[in-house]
Formats: sequence, C-alpha cells, structure tokens
Amino acid sequence: MEKTLLTKNRNNPFANFFTNYKCVFIFLVIFVVLSICSDAFLSSRNLMNLVRQIAASSILGVGFTLVVASGNIDLSVGTMIGMIGVLTALLSKIPGVPMIAVLLVGIAIGLGAGALNAFFINIFKLPSFIVTLANMSIFEGICYLSANSTPVSQIPEWYKEIGQGYFLEIPVPVWIMIAVAVVGTIIVTKTVFGRNVLAIGGNKEAARVCGVNTTKVMYGVFMMMGICAAITAFVITGRSASAQTGAGQGMELDSIAAVVIGGTPLSGGHGSIIGTVVGCLIVGSINNGLNLLNVDSNWQLIAKGLLILGAIILDAQSAKLSAKALKKKMA
Repeated sequence: MEKTLLTKNRNNPFANFFTNYKCVFIFLVIFVVLSICSDAFLSSRNLMNLVRQIAASSILGVGFTLVVASGNIDLSVGTMIGMIGVLTALLSKIPGVPMIAVLLVGIAIGLGAGALNAFFINIFKLPSFIVTLANMSIFEGICYLSANSTPVSQIPEWYKEIGQGYFLEIPVPVWIMIAVAVVGTIIVTKTVFGRNVLAIGGNKEAARVCGVNTTKVMYGVFMMMGICAAITAFVITGRSASAQTGAGQGMELDSIAAVVIGGTPLSGGHGSIIGTVVGCLIVGSINNGLNLLNVDSNWQLIAKGLLILGAIILDAQSAKLSAKALKKKMA
C-alpha cells in the first residue's frame, strides 16, 4: 500500500526514484567511478570474473532476503556454509556414493539447520538474533570437529565443476544464481507463502490475527535460508576445489549489506530479490575494484564496514522519505 502510494506521488519525483531504485543509482555511481579509477575494471575478463564472484553471495542473498523481509536476521549462515561444505566434501570422497546423494544430503543438512533455528525462535519465543548467534558457534564447532580443523581436499571432479565449470561459455555458478533468483522472485511475488512472509515482517501479530500460521511461515523462511546456504556451500567448495572450514565466515555481513541496499528494510515487510542481486553487484564491485587498485586488505575490511553502515543509514533515510511522501499524499 505504502509503495503503491509512493509510486503514484508525482510531486517529488526525486524522492520517488531514490526510494524505489536507490540500489541501481548506487551501482551506476560505483561502476562509473571504478571504470575511471582502473582501466582493467571494464575488461570483459574482469566483468565475467565479477559476475562469477558474486554468484555465491547472490544465491545466499535470496534466502537472506526472505529472512530479513520476515523481520528476522540469521547470523549462522556463514558457519552453516562451512559445515555443509565440509560434510558433503567428506561424503563425496567415499567410494560409490553418487553425486545426487551428496547434493541431497547437503540440502537436507541445510533444511535441518534452518529448522533448528526456527524451532528455538518459535518454541521459546527468542529473538532470531540471539538464536542464530548461538547456532553460529554450534555449526562452527561441528565443522571443525568433522574436518579435524583442516581443509578437505581431493574432492571429485563433478564437485569442482559446480564451482569452476562452464555451460554455453557462461560459468555454472552464474546459471545457478539466475535459477535461484528466478525461483526466489516467484516465491516473493506470486505465492501465498511470499505474501505471508511480507505480512509477518510488516506486523507479525496482525498477520496472526488475520489467519496466517506464523509458526509454519517461520519454519519455511529459515528452511529456505538453509537450502540457499547449502547451494552456496556447493558453489564455494567446487570453486576452491576443497572444503575450507572457514569458507562462509563473514558472508552474512555481505548479505546484510546487499539485502538492505537492494531495498529490503531491516524492519521487514518488503523484499526485493532483484534488488538483492544488484546489492551483491555493488558489494562485489567494491571488493573487485579495491583489489584492482591494490588496496590493502585491512582497508578493504574498513570499507566493507562503512558500506554496511551506509546501507543501514540509507535504509533509515529512505524510510523517512517514504513516510513523508505518504503523509503528504494522504493530507
């Protein structure tokens, strides 16, 4: 309702554009700046590498968009990725275990991890921040114990193809990213479940009173997050040709930045999968550009932190613009 009214507001076109398409505006500015600062940025090889690099974070971002749109947060996804990567890599090395079995087990682990998060949130009425923070440590411990704190190498060739292969001269991870983004967009915009997710994010109690089974929806949201984490683990493990125990650590921070920049407010109630993909492009472009400019990795960490802070500030300011435009429209 708010978005519809805002879109119809012709009195302040700049506020309208900035609120609805801020991620595109930010991406274009960053793209132009990096193109000027580095001659290598616009090369076809670098642009292809950029898209391939953001594939994993975009896949994870799809699940994270649903979580944030429902008014929740998931800090466990980074260590969940590492755990799934290690366990599936170990399983893939067992003689006679087929590829489909390994992938299904990985998906099942992601579903179970997501369901575990939802269980504690629903049954004990705990904040998602606290639950996922605790499970982050649990998943990390399982990961390190399973791998004896060492990377799992010598994985099968089919596993490597998931992260390194090409189909029609386009990297396999990019195809997977597109498929996941399309499915995520359909879920958010075309299904009852998607509408219920947004309703819970807008006002959980009001959604419950209107007949939404908030418990089931919460399970669905976190289990879909688990599926996206599993697919991300497959891509990262295949790309590095080994399962690193710390593979996904820190990815939740990139996801938060990408999701918020992409137009999904931390308060929930709205979600944009395409916006999240553009947000991942923004985060990926900054990382890629700083590498091309040979910026020290420690400064890159500072830049990433400032980006997340800026995304949150931008989210708050755009929300104020929306509220002001709505108030003026209704006056």
